[in-house]
Amino acid sequence: MTVKVPITLTGDNIDLTPALQEYANQKLERTLGKLSTVSGVSACDVHLTVNKNPKVESGHTAEVVTTLKGTTFRVAEASPDMYASIDLVANRLARKLRKYKERRLDGYHGGPNMGENLADVLNGLEVKEENEVEEEAENYLDPEQAVVTKVKSVFTDDELEYLISFFSFAISLVSFDLGTPISIKEAIFALDYIDHDFYVFRDEESNEVSVVYKRNAGGVGLIQPEA
Repeated sequence: MTVKVPITLTGDNIDLTPALQEYANQKLERTLGKLSTVSGVSACDVHLTVNKNPKVESGHTAEVVTTLKGTTFRVAEASPDMYASIDLVANRLARKLRKYKERRLDGYHGGPNMGENLADVLNGLEVKEENEVEEEAENYLDPEQAVVTKVKSVFTDDELEYLISFFSFAISLVSFDLGTPISIKEAIFALDYIDHDFYVFRDEESNEVSVVYKRNAGGVGLIQPEA
């Protein structure tokens, strides 16, 4: 039996009509519903935004944030039509969830022992074939190959955590889990799941609040507070 995932829908510059809400719920329920039966996903936040500047061609943006087994996923897509944006974001979320499954089978994110039910559900996620080219073009990071440049922060751990909380609230719906320490490799992986150039985490070795980010020159930057 499929259990409905609680979906919170919000918007800016848009009338959240019953038809639009129903469409968004149905699309995301199709992607996330079965995951709720295996305790994979318990909630989902959806934010719809319309840029009314006539010069912006793709002014209808759909953003989705959800968490699977402690890993945060954030996906955003824009198009000239909000219904099309919802289609795009639901499909891209499904692709990222499948990538998560592949990485678990490779030994990451807690390893392949995810349970047959969760594996079956992730295998069964619907992904539109016309987006296979996009999936190949998406640049997923490889922590084993990434060049990590460490940059010392001028902030203490508490100051860095406060600034991160402030900017996270200001720029998106994403909330970073600082309660569970993870490795730097896992943090680099997480960059692929949130559609941001940075990811905030608590380093399992130092227990410090740290940041990994995609460098303009290539590779990954690592910011940690001064001791």
